[in-house]
Amino acid sequence: MPRITALLLLLFSLNTLATETLQTRLTEAGNNAEQVSNALLSMPADNLTTEDWLVLTEAQRRLRNKEAALDAVNRALQSSRQPFLQAQAYLLKAQVYGILYRDTAIAITQLELAERLVQQAEDNDSLTLYSEVLQSFAQAYNQLGDVTRAIPYAEKSLALAVRQQQADAELSARIILGRLTLQNNAYGQAHQHLQHALALATRLNNTDALASIHFRLGMAYRKINDHVQALQHLQHAKQYYQAVQNHSSYVYSLIYIGETYLEDANTAEQAAAYLNEARTLAEQQNDLLRIGMVTLGQGRLAVLQQQPELALRYFNDAVQLFRQQNVQTYLLEAHLALAELLLQQGQQQQAAQLLTEHSAQMPQAASYLRYRYHDLASRIDAARNQWPDAYQHLLQASLLKFQQVTEQSALQLDMLNKSLTNASADSQLQQQAQQLQHKQQQLQHQLNVSWLALALALLTMLIFSALWWRSRRQLLLTSPGISNWQHFCQRLQQKRSDTLWLLAITSTHSLKLKQHYGEQRLQLLLQQYVQQFAPELVLASCLSDDVLWLAVQSDAQTISQQQTEFLSLLQTRFVAAEASIPLLSLALPVTELLGARWRASDVSALRETLWLSLACCEQQGELSYPLLLSLRANKPRACEWRSNLVRQDVLSALQLGDLSLHCNGRVLPASGFELTD
Repeated sequence: MPRITALLLLLFSLNTLATETLQTRLTEAGNNAEQVSNALLSMPADNLTTEDWLVLTEAQRRLRNKEAALDAVNRALQSSRQPFLQAQAYLLKAQVYGILYRDTAIAITQLELAERLVQQAEDNDSLTLYSEVLQSFAQAYNQLGDVTRAIPYAEKSLALAVRQQQADAELSARIILGRLTLQNNAYGQAHQHLQHALALATRLNNTDALASIHFRLGMAYRKINDHVQALQHLQHAKQYYQAVQNHSSYVYSLIYIGETYLEDANTAEQAAAYLNEARTLAEQQNDLLRIGMVTLGQGRLAVLQQQPELALRYFNDAVQLFRQQNVQTYLLEAHLALAELLLQQGQQQQAAQLLTEHSAQMPQAASYLRYRYHDLASRIDAARNQWPDAYQHLLQASLLKFQQVTEQSALQLDMLNKSLTNASADSQLQQQAQQLQHKQQQLQHQLNVSWLALALALLTMLIFSALWWRSRRQLLLTSPGISNWQHFCQRLQQKRSDTLWLLAITSTHSLKLKQHYGEQRLQLLLQQYVQQFAPELVLASCLSDDVLWLAVQSDAQTISQQQTEFLSLLQTRFVAAEASIPLLSLALPVTELLGARWRASDVSALRETLWLSLACCEQQGELSYPLLLSLRANKPRACEWRSNLVRQDVLSALQLGDLSLHCNGRVLPASGFELTD
């Protein structure tokens, strides 16, 4: 029995030693990537262990050699069946996809595989690895612009690190939480996490963490408009990043120093200098994300310098770069900047279309982005005389702005209280204490004024809304109820049932119709058309991008007949324009396609199917108008509707036979779908 106990202790010690050795080697690969990579590549591949392949993956990742990193991590997965090593490999593979390939969706699938292997383990090494996996989840969802899903992962990682008393893991989790809460305008929480992190990083002498913390503190001070403090922290971060040769983060600090200088027109030259340096380094590193960020900053600089054409070029370039990288947060920022510029140039319709692309993701977006979105949307709708929508957006923006001001004031008051306490402890600093107390009173007064301003704004908007609705009452009573897309999707969700169908009706001669009738008269004609249907037949309607969308109650046996009747009635209203207008209709069984638990935001993906269906019919020579189309699912969840590549996914499902496209009563063969994007 004593021999067995001794043997078990020996095996446990060897396993712990191996784990410590692996972590040490991974750290060394991060610090001296080229040297470690050369040493491992000089060895015969057959002699490399699983740990060797993992270390080589980390070294190649640091060197940004994505193909080599992916090959190494796949070799690691093939060479071992130990859960811990496999989980470590899946984590590294997620980082390769997320950082080097910018494919966050695949990265999350790898993190899910890693999580399954370690979430039930209780040994310290697995729990440490689990904490890293949770942090990576938080960063991945933040990359997708879903802060509400990111924060719980970071909080779980912090709780796990504190429970294990692991200072390094706690430090990383607090930095991530500081970043996420800062994005959500929770300044007090962000400041608390970053101050805890600063103390930990100082105690651990972790230069990388100190750089990251100073960077986040700089961002926090930017949020409360203290640009002097922001620049001090960002300059500290730049120096730390330079010292540890973290080149990509060094570029990051240059960009935000430049962005901070952009807050004042008098410091535009300093902003230009930092942005130019950042662009040079980002191009040398071939870092498309950083190039996109610099391009966005240079667009803002061009706006500041009153060069709208140059700004337009920069913003469009930034949009393309962020779209290629599939970085939703920065894509939204670029679209907001571009929409603001278009609004200034009087192009309200184009500006509104840019914002429509992001309406579905707004509930999950960071608070500062939601405020900018609703503020800009209210001004665009006001310029287009869309007063009800302008009011709704203005209300949302006002509430978000008030939350932001409250958080800012609370943070400043907390910081002043601490300064006041420290100053009062020394009799020689009484004058400073009095000054701080006076400033505290001013801030409290500002907070009270903010409360009053919000109350007055809400009262004014309510009065305005009541008067507007009263003046429009008769019109609203007779209105067919054509709404915008967001409200339409919400109505659909309220009417969710197995018999709910979505009908898309449009014409390939939309431009000719506008030329003949004019846009306003054409919209009135369509309103009158929708008005003739009974409310129990047409549950909701929406006119978007020259397509009339109708929500109807139907079934597979009668939907085709209903489509024919709808198009026939619409054709009679276009007699004055031409003898025959080519009309088409696409029928979509909502629950059958999206599944029983679909949300309002999921409906937007169905819009992609209209033009794809038309293209497929044209390819197979099935363009006999009026064109009656319907898309049916042959199995549950036949397509991933929440993907960023819905068109390609639908086409693949058609080719596999998971979806079928019906055209004028005929099912198009799956072998005929050969469209290329």
